Amino acid sequence: MIEVKNITKTFGGFRAVDDISFSVEAGENMIFLGKSGCGKTTLLKMINRLIEPDTGEIRIDGTVVNDQDPAVLRRKIGYVLQNTGLFPHYTVAENIAVVPRLLGWDKDKIRERTRTLLEKLHLPPDKYFSSYPHQLSGGQQQRIGLARALAAYPPVLLMDEPFGALDPITRASVKKDFKELDELRTKTIILVTHDVQEAFELGDRICLLDKGKIVQMGKPAELLYHPANAYVTDFFEDQRFQLEVKMMDATDYPALMRAFTHLKNRTNA
Repeated sequence: MIEVKNITKTFGGFRAVDDISFSVEAGENMIFLGKSGCGKTTLLKMINRLIEPDTGEIRIDGTVVNDQDPAVLRRKIGYVLQNTGLFPHYTVAENIAVVPRLLGWDKDKIRERTRTLLEKLHLPPDKYFSSYPHQLSGGQQQRIGLARALAAYPPVLLMDEPFGALDPITRASVKKDFKELDELRTKTIILVTHDVQEAFELGDRICLLDKGKIVQMGKPAELLYHPANAYVTDFFEDQRFQLEVKMMDATDYPALMRAFTHLKNRTNA
């Protein structure tokens, strides 16, 4: 479990994160959603101490993260970036092996783990083991970034706009692999995105942020059908029809008709 209590972070005179508290249950997929500058990436980076909070406390499984050495802490937390952050002078195998090597794994164990992850992410090991990042497509690089984050079996995975730099077709393919990957079913995951459809597709719960504060947190249906205020309503309004269709049962004809009626009324307004 991740527990965040009264976290604040100010840069100069700008308060990027403003007295935020929440918790993420073990095995839960939490989405930080919001417009650019709302504080979601700053909040994410404070969990693994890439940014230090001004005030407040963060605990992972009951242990305060500030009581741990940052390097040791990060070896227990997988981290996936939008631009992958792969080391260009390392091969695919060497990139995936970074944390296991730091943890002192033997070479055979590292090799077997690397091959297993490549196979699970549909990258044949014999073909990609010795490749370099510049020889890979964007989608392949993102899969390697995910494999590197998972290599040492971290219980927590932080993902900062992991699909944001991909073209729509590649993005759909990588997200499909992400959703089907058995490695992720037992992870506690926090994923940052500004993509509403992505948030509803991947999240168990969504934390909607604005100006450094939590506007509303809950299951996707709660935010869509029971918005806390006008900001939440307006945030989803442009995509409401697609979201309602995505969430409803295909046999729910009354709900489908309500969604079409809502779309027609907006079109005629």
